Amino acid sequence: MSEKKKYKKVGLALSSGGWRGLAHLGVIKALVKHGVPIDYIAGSSAGALVGGMYDALEDVDKVEEIIGGLRYKDLAKVFSDPYSSSGILKGEKVTKFLRGYMGDKKIEDLKIPFGAVTTDLKTGETVVLSQGGLVEGIRASMSLPFVFEPVNYGKNLLVDGGASSPVPVEVVREMGAEVVIGVNLYGHAFPVENWEDNKLGRVGVAKLSYHLVIYQLAKRDVEKADLVIEPKVVERGFNIFFKVVHNQEAIKRGEEAVDVMIDEIKKLVEC
Repeated sequence: MSEKKKYKKVGLALSSGGWRGLAHLGVIKALVKHGVPIDYIAGSSAGALVGGMYDALEDVDKVEEIIGGLRYKDLAKVFSDPYSSSGILKGEKVTKFLRGYMGDKKIEDLKIPFGAVTTDLKTGETVVLSQGGLVEGIRASMSLPFVFEPVNYGKNLLVDGGASSPVPVEVVREMGAEVVIGVNLYGHAFPVENWEDNKLGRVGVAKLSYHLVIYQLAKRDVEKADLVIEPKVVERGFNIFFKVVHNQEAIKRGEEAVDVMIDEIKKLVEC
């Protein structure tokens, strides 16, 4: 009888990245398929959404079923609470939508220790939500400046975790991970493909500049990871939400990124 393999405590640091967060789903699917343990999860924005849903539902196929079932009309309803004084969207319908699948679960009660990574707009510091409502934590982590209304949390005013820690490697290590796998969705963001300089416009230049800042922060973050996975999901323009619909390619890219590195991953995590 063969001896059961032993593994180090593995933590996933899942980056922000809008619709490209679907690749996180592929990464988790592949790790589960290959029997790689996931002992800790920290996520920024899209990473908090995918990581939190997986943690809450404890079934990656169920998460894929939910996301795969989304249609444009569903997203239109979710993002139809406009005109907050400090953002285009209030975010209340997003919260209601997420609660429909995850209920009122508390972060501290999840099977896998989880951290929703946010940024305090008042101090510029990273704030990790590791207790309290899971849905509320994800909502805060997803609060992209200008798009979503910031979240008041005690003395903090919380916005998107990507603004300070897009790939929360240090966060998940501090949670107790012996091996940290950083999943960086910005690894192939530059150089930008299929852009015509004279068609960017003012808004395009502003968006691209913000994207560049996050890209550089992500490069800084992953330097402290034990292993970095960078699914090749290219932006080709800016579309934060609606590319989620009918997008199996992004999930596949996440799976492929793990598959090609699986020997390296197993060597790293096995005792």
